[in-house]
Amino acid sequence: MTALPSPRTDADPHQRYRHATALYGADIARFAIGYERDAARRQELLQEIHVALWQSFAGYKEQCSLRTWVYRIAHNVSVTHIQRSLKTVERIHLDDGEADEVVDEQSAIDITERRLDLQRLLALIHRLAPLDRQIMLLYLEDLDAAGIGDITGISARNVATKIHRIKALLAKQIDIGSKP
Repeated sequence: MTALPSPRTDADPHQRYRHATALYGADIARFAIGYERDAARRQELLQEIHVALWQSFAGYKEQCSLRTWVYRIAHNVSVTHIQRSLKTVERIHLDDGEADEVVDEQSAIDITERRLDLQRLLALIHRLAPLDRQIMLLYLEDLDAAGIGDITGISARNVATKIHRIKALLAKQIDIGSKP
């Protein structure tokens, strides 16, 4: 993929939005999958993220990288989305111990093993507490602990510790789910 030239600092917010979505549109869509399983609600979340991102460029003064800005907006909108959903859905917390084995409802015989593993991982991530879920989704988008800390508002050290613990929990759950 050829890198797109960055818009000027005084660029029109619409131009900045187009530039950001050209660079990170697929990442935003993938990010929304991590927050919302239901396809219709995911589309709604994705639209909310794009509206918020478009609106945000009126106030963007390059106080952080464009990537961090995009993820921060997506994160904040997704948190609000989750908070609205929490009233009806019970989530597990990392401190509560092990999660129940996740039944993969969308599996089919012709789906590859890799896709099943990914679906199982996403299902487990969906069951995490909101902050833990956000951290893992950002981690899966290849952000480092410092970048995740900038977006979530917690220290990079705390992020690194949480990632280590969550990865151990997820690995254990995936191992349990793969046993006959």
